[in-house]
Amino acid sequence: MSQAAAQEEGGAASWNRAFIALCLVSLLSGFITSPFMALFPVYIEADLGRVPLFTANLRSLMLILGGLSALIGGRLCDLLGLKRTLMVGLAGGVLNGFVFHSANPWALFLLVFLIGFTTGPWTTAGQSYLISSVGARQLGVGGALYFLSGNLGHALGGLGTGVLKETWTFQQLGTLMSCGMAGVCLLTLWLLPSTGAARSQEGLALGAVYLPLLRQPLARLLIALRLCITSYWGMASLLLPLLVYRVSHSESMPAYYASVSLAVAAACQLLTGVLRDRYGRLWPLLICGSGFALCGIGVGLAWESLPALFAFGTGLTATAWAISTLVPSLIHEVAGPQEKSLLVGLLHLVWSAAMVLGNLLGGSLVEIDPGLPFLGGALLAAGGTLCAWLLCRRLDTRHR
Repeated sequence: MSQAAAQEEGGAASWNRAFIALCLVSLLSGFITSPFMALFPVYIEADLGRVPLFTANLRSLMLILGGLSALIGGRLCDLLGLKRTLMVGLAGGVLNGFVFHSANPWALFLLVFLIGFTTGPWTTAGQSYLISSVGARQLGVGGALYFLSGNLGHALGGLGTGVLKETWTFQQLGTLMSCGMAGVCLLTLWLLPSTGAARSQEGLALGAVYLPLLRQPLARLLIALRLCITSYWGMASLLLPLLVYRVSHSESMPAYYASVSLAVAAACQLLTGVLRDRYGRLWPLLICGSGFALCGIGVGLAWESLPALFAFGTGLTATAWAISTLVPSLIHEVAGPQEKSLLVGLLHLVWSAAMVLGNLLGGSLVEIDPGLPFLGGALLAAGGTLCAWLLCRRLDTRHR
């Protein structure tokens, strides 16, 4: 009996070594790379004297490369196996620390290019490992715990970064990151079990493997769901901290908002996972999608009120993360046995493109009216919720 089949039959067996090790690696990776996430824009401005647009261009490059490399990562999962593909992604974490040692724009560009290219294999192999190591009946809670491990690592690492930055230089933090991620790579080699790789004479053959997937109606509905929800989240994640700052006139208030919204989002992720495993996917998806749209309307109509921004903004963050928690279980149902890693990679490309699109739209529309991006985003959320309903309906029909 295969590992996946055994997990389908045994409930407790779902929480196996591979899943626990995966969450631990995600936690440690998030913890060690958090200085890059938190201080990269600060380093660019404070030490290098570059304008924010320079940082924005580098971040956009990382998102685009991460999406494109996810397609390759999905294929590498089949050709090299999940563990080797995951190691390619983790290698990019080692490069994060070198950024703080580089002042040359071309060297920064090269490092960002390599880091962005490795995020695709990391995301694709990580979620594919999750799907293959957790039984289908527990993918709701399993997905929540997996995403929470990374978020918890970033949160704890951010706290540690704030303490260390009082006395440490950027270069010292960079050295710590690179050495720490090298240790995580070694730990991953030891802890994570290897997976089989397919033998293929076709090489990557991206067109040959992805075009049949794109022709499937269920896959297209899941892509449309991801595109609508993430485009809206791209706008909201960019603008909410800015609006909180503008309304409160306090530079610390956005940090308090981030702490509150992420704490509530963590609880909402776990609750959504439990509801999915107990009652199925339909109602959690519809409730979260509807809440996502309604909170957007709330922000769009009451953005000048700080309590409203905290309340509706936190609701947006919580429902967005809750929907992301349900994506791995949807991939498991939509994709065939040999297509799961490919669909993970394809959806990460869609996520990256939607985040870039959302950032560009949000930055443009907020100058017209601060509420306009959220009212428009509510329409996107409604479209995503409709796609979720159609997808669940067709999945139920197929299972009959």
